[in-house]
Amino acid sequence: MTSPHGHGGTVDAAVPRFNQACVAVLTGLAFVVQVWPIVPAVTIVVAIDRFAGPRFGLFTTVYVRFIRPRLGRSITMEPSGPVRFAQVLGIAMLTLASMMFAAGIPALGWSVTLAVTALATLAATTRVCVGCLIYERVAS
Repeated sequence: MTSPHGHGGTVDAAVPRFNQACVAVLTGLAFVVQVWPIVPAVTIVVAIDRFAGPRFGLFTTVYVRFIRPRLGRSITMEPSGPVRFAQVLGIAMLTLASMMFAAGIPALGWSVTLAVTALATLAATTRVCVGCLIYERVAS
């Protein structure tokens, strides 16, 4: 299996888009069905990918093993630094939302969750990654 994060600090550009789509769908679904425990579950999945490595990431594994082989297209690589930074921001925001739910403040938990849903949807559908843009501003 080809590494989704490539070599030399790069990542298959489709992997973060797929991960963002999964986050958007699952957090959006959590809101629609009003089942907040989905939010910390998504947080754990994204955190495992980021901190244990993509080979342990559920969304990354699904993309690399089942979707990418069926696409039959070349892999476009992009720098992994902005992607990793954006993942950490997403994990932080979803952790904050989870803490709000656990503290009995669901309105704030859903507000933060929906912000993550919107940003993940934007990134997955337009390739405009706000976390990546912040990284580029801070790193320059």
